[in-house]
Parts: sequence; C-alpha cells; structure tokens
Amino acid sequence: MIDKEMLKGIMKILVLKVISLEDTYGYDLIKTLKMLSHDLIDIKEGTLYPILHNFEAQKDIRSYWIESDKGRKRKYYSITDKGLQTLTELTSQWQLLEEATHLILEGNHGTVKKNS
Repeated sequence: MIDKEMLKGIMKILVLKVISLEDTYGYDLIKTLKMLSHDLIDIKEGTLYPILHNFEAQKDIRSYWIESDKGRKRKYYSITDKGLQTLTELTSQWQLLEEATHLILEGNHGTVKKNS
C-alpha cells in the first residue's frame, strides 16, 4: 500500500484527471481511482470530499445534482476550463518532480562532494 503522506501530493492531480474523463460523483470517483490504479489507490470519503470542495471553491470543477434510477439524488462533478488549465499545470509540476526524483534515485552520481 502507498504511504498516505506520499499520496497526498498527487491526489489533486488524480482527482482532476478522473473528472476530466467524464462527469462523476464521489463514490464512483473513489471506485474509478481504485480500478485505474489496480487497487493501489483506495482513498476514503474523508480524503476525497475536502479536495472536491477546494476545487469547487477555486472554480476548477462545478457540481450539479442528478436523480438516480432509485430516486436518490447524486452530486456530480464536472471539470471547468479553469480546471483543465489547473490539471495541465499540476501535471507539468508532477512530471518535473518525477524527473528530479528519478535522477536522484536511479542516476549515476559518481562521487558527490559536499561543501564543508
């Protein structure tokens, strides 16, 4: 299982990415993240909903209600144009961090000299 602290940094990108694929509601978003990650990411509602509320407050997503077949209303989320820009920016930042991490963990560093 992935450390929760490590996962915090990437969750915003993953949530926006899934919403960008199609409008969705909270429980379905959790299931989709789990399925797409082959069960490696299993977030709880207590983690997801603050992310959704922040994105909605920042106008990265918008919400609307739809009544289900069983007569229950579900709150759906869709990405906005601003959210697509945010997703692009966050993805670029993630790719830079991923590259830097790879360079450090996998690179051939030779002898590293520290300034004393």
